[in-house]
Amino acid sequence: MHTFTITIHDELREADQAVVSAGHAEYEQSHGISINFRRLAFLLHDDQGTLCGALQAYTAYAEIYVEDLWVATHVRRRGYGRQLLQRLEQHVAGSGYHNINLVTNAFQAPDFYRKCGYQVEFVRVNAHNPNLTKTFFIKYLDGYIAPEIHSQ
Repeated sequence: MHTFTITIHDELREADQAVVSAGHAEYEQSHGISINFRRLAFLLHDDQGTLCGALQAYTAYAEIYVEDLWVATHVRRRGYGRQLLQRLEQHVAGSGYHNINLVTNAFQAPDFYRKCGYQVEFVRVNAHNPNLTKTFFIKYLDGYIAPEIHSQ
């Protein structure tokens, strides 16, 4: 009989990530699905080469997930966050992706994402700290029509 142990790490080693990725791919292929996983990063630099903004995202299946959007304090409210989102949308236009998904906390930017055309999919209220209430957003691409959203 085998003995198994669980250990904790800050991140997966490259070799371990390769095993996990291969396992996911094998499972998905056995169901006729392709994960289509790819990381994307869009960086905003000023004319001095200083990093002033970043959008990090990944693709999975027919969707895109924004992991992080950051704009430096000294250049906020100048449209750079919107430009980073638009650059992502332009980059994936016509590539068969159905939608872009993202999550933001109440203290961050829910109104900003609404102004950028993202729809609220649902809200997870944090009764202990309302600033940490999460809003889950979606934006449909390439003519995909948003299905009626039902809460359960």
